[in-house]
Amino acid sequence: MIDRASYDDLMRYLDDELPEEDRGRVGSAIESSTELQRELALFRAMKEDFQDLSYSLEQSAGVWDQVSRRLARPTGWVLLVAGTLTFLGYGAYVYFVSPADLLAKLATGAVVIGVLLLLASVMREQYKARKSEPYRDVQR
Repeated sequence: MIDRASYDDLMRYLDDELPEEDRGRVGSAIESSTELQRELALFRAMKEDFQDLSYSLEQSAGVWDQVSRRLARPTGWVLLVAGTLTFLGYGAYVYFVSPADLLAKLATGAVVIGVLLLLASVMREQYKARKSEPYRDVQR
């Protein structure tokens, strides 16, 4: 007879994952025990509750999520790029018209170019890794 510790057998019985000989043994144990019937009813209710849960982000998206997706994010990106380009243009102007020593300008330019090259290589690697990621189509 099945004992209290074999919740695994009850779950496999509920999910139709038991072999025929074990299924008959567990079925007869359930029929003879009200405690196992109660446990099976609880497991069945939990299974139905879990199957009713939905993890889709699209169903919970409200009005402000749609506004953010269609308006706020693109506007934020445009402002970020425009501000960055303006800052870089002004920085380049100040860099070239400043009376600083040529060696200091070359060293500063080398640091900036090095940082930009490293940033571009990391972004390229991340892009390539994202394209080959096996779980990219998995939705929660």
